[in-house]
Amino acid sequence: MPQCEICGKATALCRCIIEGCEMSVCNVCSKYGERKSDFSMPLVGKKKDARKEKPMETRREDEKEIVVSSGAGNRVKDAREKKGLTQEQLAKAIAERSSVIQRIEAGHMAPAIATAEKLEKFLGIKLFEEMEAVEIQKGNSENEGFTIADLLKKK
Repeated sequence: MPQCEICGKATALCRCIIEGCEMSVCNVCSKYGERKSDFSMPLVGKKKDARKEKPMETRREDEKEIVVSSGAGNRVKDAREKKGLTQEQLAKAIAERSSVIQRIEAGHMAPAIATAEKLEKFLGIKLFEEMEAVEIQKGNSENEGFTIADLLKKK
């Protein structure tokens, strides 16, 4: 399914030159450049993959955020190897595709919350970590603007 190289929308695309680069973009994003020709790529199927993983999902519980920890891939691989399972066997056991397990273990993808919960339960490992929710506030004065220090919480 073709996707816009700027916004990622799955729709019909056209070729544009944007800041010197030739790109396949949707009609909305084509306003940022100059259309190269009347060439357009039609949408090939509208069906979305329900199991498509999203990078680093979070969930809130009270004032804490629960996130999938950064070393999840290594933990999954170690636990799978301790159980003597192949990636295909693990994928079948938790009803996922083996390519998803491969990408998680390689660190190319963070598991979705639902997938991480299945992996935790089946492998008996911990993949989530709690992070304290921080309220982001704008800088002290109007001229100062937003800085990285505004994100940091002093202890």
